[in-house]
Amino acid sequence: MRGIQFRLMVSASVAALGVCAAAGSATAQAAGGATAQAPSDTAAVSEIVVTGVRASLRSAQAIKRNADQVVDSIQAQDIGKLPDANTTEALQRVTGVQIQRRYGEGATDFDHRTQPAIAIRGLTQVQNFLDGRAVYSASGGRAFDLEGVPPELLAGADVYKNAPANIIEGGVGGAVNLRTRKPFDSPDRVLSATFRGNYYDRVRKNGGSISGLYSDRFDTSIGEVGVLLNAVLSKSRYRQDGLLAGPFDTVAPGSIANGPANAQVPYGFEIYDDTGDRKRLGIAAAVQWRPSDDLLLTAQYQRTKYWFNRTGAYYYDFNNRSNVRDANGNVTSYGTDPLPGAAFTFNDEGYATKGSLQNQTFETGRYDQQLWSQSQNFTLNAAWTPTDRLKANFDVQYLKSYYNADRNGHVLSLYSQSGQTGLTAPHKSIVDFDLTGKYPRWEVRDASVLNNPANYTTPYMADSLQRNDADTLSFATDVEYDLEGGFFDKLRGGARYSDNSIDLRGTWHGVCITALGPDANCSAPAGTPLVPLSAHPQLSMPGPSMRWFDGNTVKGGLLYPAFPQGDGVWAQTKALYALFGAQTKDAFTPGDLNSQTEKTYTGWAIADYAGEVAGVQIDGGLGVRVIKTEATSTGTQFNNDGTTTAIDVDNSYTRVLPSFNLRAKLTDTLQARLAYSKGLARPNFDQLSTNLTLNNPNQVNPVTGHPSASSGNPMLRPIESDNYDLTAEWYFNDTGSLTAGVFYKKVDGFLAGGTVLGSYNGVTYDVSTVVNSGKGTVKGVELGYQQFFDFLPGLLSGLGVQANYTYVDSSVSNPFATAGSAAPAQLPLEKLSKNSYNLIGLYEKGPVSARVAYNWRSAYLDQTTGSGANGIPQYAKPYASLDASLSVDINDHVAFSVDAVNLNNRMNVLYIGTPAAPLQYQLNDRRFGVALRITY
Repeated sequence: MRGIQFRLMVSASVAALGVCAAAGSATAQAAGGATAQAPSDTAAVSEIVVTGVRASLRSAQAIKRNADQVVDSIQAQDIGKLPDANTTEALQRVTGVQIQRRYGEGATDFDHRTQPAIAIRGLTQVQNFLDGRAVYSASGGRAFDLEGVPPELLAGADVYKNAPANIIEGGVGGAVNLRTRKPFDSPDRVLSATFRGNYYDRVRKNGGSISGLYSDRFDTSIGEVGVLLNAVLSKSRYRQDGLLAGPFDTVAPGSIANGPANAQVPYGFEIYDDTGDRKRLGIAAAVQWRPSDDLLLTAQYQRTKYWFNRTGAYYYDFNNRSNVRDANGNVTSYGTDPLPGAAFTFNDEGYATKGSLQNQTFETGRYDQQLWSQSQNFTLNAAWTPTDRLKANFDVQYLKSYYNADRNGHVLSLYSQSGQTGLTAPHKSIVDFDLTGKYPRWEVRDASVLNNPANYTTPYMADSLQRNDADTLSFATDVEYDLEGGFFDKLRGGARYSDNSIDLRGTWHGVCITALGPDANCSAPAGTPLVPLSAHPQLSMPGPSMRWFDGNTVKGGLLYPAFPQGDGVWAQTKALYALFGAQTKDAFTPGDLNSQTEKTYTGWAIADYAGEVAGVQIDGGLGVRVIKTEATSTGTQFNNDGTTTAIDVDNSYTRVLPSFNLRAKLTDTLQARLAYSKGLARPNFDQLSTNLTLNNPNQVNPVTGHPSASSGNPMLRPIESDNYDLTAEWYFNDTGSLTAGVFYKKVDGFLAGGTVLGSYNGVTYDVSTVVNSGKGTVKGVELGYQQFFDFLPGLLSGLGVQANYTYVDSSVSNPFATAGSAAPAQLPLEKLSKNSYNLIGLYEKGPVSARVAYNWRSAYLDQTTGSGANGIPQYAKPYASLDASLSVDINDHVAFSVDAVNLNNRMNVLYIGTPAAPLQYQLNDRRFGVALRITY
């Protein structure tokens, strides 16, 4: 047997799916732990044993088919075997889900941890659940750190697209529920262990994981008792190679012979050489006790701990020159600097694809980052069935999280004095570039300029600390009453209270270094000598990494900054500062601190109905969720005279969220759904900070007549959405389905930078802050298909396929579209591809199972304002990834598997405004893995 055997009574309920019993209850658990409804479909009774891929597809399909809402699921094929090597990457297989890739995996950017790695139908405001309970990390956002959850810990995941009233509010895009296992999910004892080894080809290092699960149930004198312990420890590596060009801008007329009238050339070039590792620890423990037939008690504990270590080395042009324009947009001086007489080529839109630049000088920076975060989730649930018609559920949750990070910065420069430019620097270069081939490249003509330590100085260093803590205590209860007859056949309702607190603590401290000594204000006059690297020669190291960008550029080598020896990032930073007689910022000051509390009071009710209309069986629910939110944000007001005042800001609001679900069973295998719900997503905690800085009240804006100030905005209102879904679903066998859906979302309250009026000390200020300003619509189509081709002869009958396609069209107002800028008034949502699809080939026959998965997404808006651009958006080109795996059962208890990720070694490309203006090229590791799984 592979993994756990799933014993399926075809006429029974989702609960008869063994491990998938937990999955079937996920819908109701999201309300706080209520038991799942059994599906009303019936069929001939027969018992079969299913395992592996077919079992996972069957259970996921059963959840989608029998749910009272629009939901898609993925299931672990076996213990410790979610289909992908990363929880975030597994979710990309779900129709309508798109993910971000950072540092070799599906992940968020280290410096933007409050931005989730996944989007559902283009919206990143996604609620996260762990076993049906709301969870979030202490990063300052609302999302759980999905990439920190070891996939071996999970039985599966559910993606809710249009949540009814019993689902905890918090996501206008949707919700993701991660499911761990419980002892009563399996009828027998389970012992399992998995050993995995990985190789990462770009960084040329190994990683791996070890996981184990023990689960058993016992008949005792006090009733049936079940215990489960699941633990995972893993380590992964990565290297991310990046080459940047530009930004592009206009050149002086006549500076390029035979160049087009609109000739555009880059200011310069940059590389980044990013390496690091991740460690994940996951523990899930559960005890279940059934003292009687009508009572089930469940206690669970989940702990996820995540370590991320990163070395980010950058080598970038730093010419201190750019094109200067007058009020009419005419260039008055040029910073672009093509080499006179050099041979240039251009694409059809006038952007240089090959050429040479003069007066290029460089700096190199290294920014090491060390993150460690943890979430612990303690829960207790009681499911009570006092009568055949009444069910009650009681749930208590305590979530405790921290998020810590140490960061630093260290710069080497080819400048010798402060205030120099590329025209006056002593070590300027000529750069030749070629963007026409498979691999872009740039080189300096004299490699000794970049690789000679005698050319460098040490002008800058930085340090940063982050220490966040978050706690949640919640109580939930719900009841379900069968009416037994009539159109309305069931009433459900519940209440929930949560008390959240979060403390945000973060510093950023930079120090300039000149012959005058360390200076945090960077106030040295132009011409002040910089400190040569020769004074501390140990502070450099050769670069780039071996075969950087597959050995196609910067072949002559260069230098990166190095740090003194030390145990961890902070110790190395302090040692660096000590060399220059400077001090790191080791303590938090009032401007670094913000504390918030948030209490929510929720009540909900749903009336389930079932009947027949025009010969068609229908069922569904009509519900409403009412939420009151009370929030307090505590910070500091910094007055212009140097004094400070402690401030507390309270905000309270109530929202009513109706929902409606209708399912029409057109035939035994064909059904349709119509769903509506209203959703909300609260702003991130870091956006609700209260710290306020008041500038000089005597310096006023001539247009408004007010002085300026800056602040977070604790008075932000939640983003709200109206969500509509219409689906058609054909289930032609237990693992075969063809589904289609259309959806429409109307969203109000997107957040953007803006200005509000505030009165302080009797003075009205223009306060720069975050405001609710944007509205938008999201509409699209989802298609899904899966099937095993059992009708094929012999070995071919093991073939199967999964495929899905999503089309999403969005339009939101652009907060940066101002007079005189090139920014468009309307844009699609950031990180949203209009078209995306998954195509997965499956095989399972006898002891062999295999999978080849291809994921593709079209171009998308990466950032509303591009890097170095005048309000011009930054986009990503289409991207695809190809993954594969093969598993063989050695016997009933032992299985061996191999897998590979990013087989196609696809380059990720960003551009500004048009694909003709490339910005960034990026390559990541291919991952190759082997695993041994033992199950009894």
